[in-house]
Amino acid sequence: MTAAERDSVRSDAATDGRYRLLVESLVDSAIFMLDRDGRVTSWSTGAERLHGYAAAEVIGQHFALFYRPEDVVGGRCEQELEHAQRDGCFEEEGWRVRRDGSLFWASAVTSAIHDAGGALLGFGKVTRDLTERQRASEELKRSEERLRLLITSVKDYAIFVLDPTGHVSTWNTGAERLKGYTAEQIVGQHFSRFYPEADVRAGKCDLELDVAARDGRFEDEGWRIRRDGTRFWANVVITPIVDPDGTLRGFAKVTRDLSERKQHEEERLNLARAEEGRRIAEENQVRTQALAESLRQARDKAEEATRLKDEFLATVSHELRTPLNAILGWSRMLRAGSLEPEKGSKALESIFRNAIAQNQIIDDLLDVSRIVAGQLRLDIEVLDINQIVSAAVDVVRPAADAKGVVLRALLDPDAGQIKGDSGRLQQVLWNLLNNAVKFTPKAGSVHVTLRREASTIQIVVADTGKGIAPEFIGHIFERFSQEESGNSRRTGGLGLGLAIVKHLVELHGGTVEADSAGEGAGSTFIVRIPLAPVRTTQVDTRASAAPAEDVSFPPELRGLKILVIDDEPDAREIVQVVLEQGGASVTLVSSASEALKSIQEHHPDVIISDIGMPDEDGYAFIRDLRALPREQGGRIPAVALTAYARAEDRRRALAAGFQNHAAKPIEPQELVLVIANLAGRYG
Repeated sequence: MTAAERDSVRSDAATDGRYRLLVESLVDSAIFMLDRDGRVTSWSTGAERLHGYAAAEVIGQHFALFYRPEDVVGGRCEQELEHAQRDGCFEEEGWRVRRDGSLFWASAVTSAIHDAGGALLGFGKVTRDLTERQRASEELKRSEERLRLLITSVKDYAIFVLDPTGHVSTWNTGAERLKGYTAEQIVGQHFSRFYPEADVRAGKCDLELDVAARDGRFEDEGWRIRRDGTRFWANVVITPIVDPDGTLRGFAKVTRDLSERKQHEEERLNLARAEEGRRIAEENQVRTQALAESLRQARDKAEEATRLKDEFLATVSHELRTPLNAILGWSRMLRAGSLEPEKGSKALESIFRNAIAQNQIIDDLLDVSRIVAGQLRLDIEVLDINQIVSAAVDVVRPAADAKGVVLRALLDPDAGQIKGDSGRLQQVLWNLLNNAVKFTPKAGSVHVTLRREASTIQIVVADTGKGIAPEFIGHIFERFSQEESGNSRRTGGLGLGLAIVKHLVELHGGTVEADSAGEGAGSTFIVRIPLAPVRTTQVDTRASAAPAEDVSFPPELRGLKILVIDDEPDAREIVQVVLEQGGASVTLVSSASEALKSIQEHHPDVIISDIGMPDEDGYAFIRDLRALPREQGGRIPAVALTAYARAEDRRRALAAGFQNHAAKPIEPQELVLVIANLAGRYG
């Protein structure tokens, strides 16, 4: 053998070794050789793993050993070899058999091997196990078939496919049943025929496909149309069908008939509406009943208010007429001159006492009017409360003594000072003490106690009188509230005093309360007023405790010319007497027109005018007067002396042009001082 031949042999041996190593390393594929008759001549590790035979077991065996009996009987093995020999290669997929008899799906490639001269040496065979892929493929086919059968057999759902333009391309049994079209009638038609005409005009069909393509899903509920024109309520789900490369191939559409559910919902809604209607009707009925009850209560309150008003007017009439009866009776007897001097003195005392009582009634009415209007004001100063209580006790003591009621006062001289209105606080105490004496029988007693309690002054007025009924004690401070009413009342009064007391005490920042163990057990009233923060100069209030009875006339009016205008002769004359006793020269007229003439004749220094007069009232008169030039009397000082005594009456009089406003009845001394001030005789 030549060197070249030896080198060639060595090269071929090296190449064979490399191929052998490559073949042995492919453990996932069976690679083996067959002779010309199909008998195994080589066996790789991959072949051993795949087929289960060791090399010693299979070399020399025909490769039909790896085929199913039915394939062998059919001559399949011979056909493969013939095909490979003829075409050089044969490739197929099919079932193969392992040593343990199990089957696997194989991809097999058989290649013919020829020598250099073209003579057939045998065959090379490569087999791969594709069982898992085959199983997956078969499972997919089975799934697709099951899905096809399912879609075809589903009767409660319309399941069909649309092409990208919305035309029907498949149609199942459920769609035929639900919509009434057979596949032959509907395939190729646009799905818009299932929609109400209004939805089609609104572009609903195109919108649904656009949303499904954009979002990957569209779901909606609404009315759909069957082939016979009837409507049903549908739930619709549309999903796009897209290739792996993203190309839109169409849409899958599932439609369910929810008409029954919709009907139940509407029935429930109708029931709910009916229930709501019933509830509203019941509420309206309750409101109507409540309104009727409210109207009834309002009517009862109005009737009660009317009754109370009538009763109050009757009471006012009674209370005003009672002192008026004494005043008129004694006045007539004095006028007739039929009284002895002793009786005449008693008559004057009675007239004065009843006039004071009548004036108090009017003051109470005016105070209540101011309270209601929020116009009651206080003149606040620092006061010694002991002086105020002592003064009130002194005022009431004569009445108590006359009735045989013991009046005792226990006052703490170091109780302290308060800030308040002296006159109004005296009014509070006078009302409480006067009531206590009025409702306490002869031989009874009234006790007044004043003491300091923490940061307040406490004043207690307790009596042994008739007491207060439990059902009335909660109303005792209400206006016009009286435990007794009608003609059978044993005591007089308007039922205003305690209401005024409560308001005045509260204006001072205090409280007042009433207590009684019941009828016949006496009453107790407790007033609490805050102490003043500092002690300052005391104000003596004793001088104003009782109305002055002595009238003195200082000489300040002497030489004054005064014009008095009043349509009531008696009112004119009493003013004339008071002013003339003070030294003034008085001219009397009964109307505004007479007054304007008199001014030109007598040139008065001061004018006194009533407000309520016929034809032209006091307001019109003062406007006419102020319109005159100064030299004709247009600037003469004027005072309105009138029974219109409210705060707004005073403001109106001053605004009209009067310099002062005085309410009837006025104390003679006060009238003198008012005129003197207007004439410039003081200050």
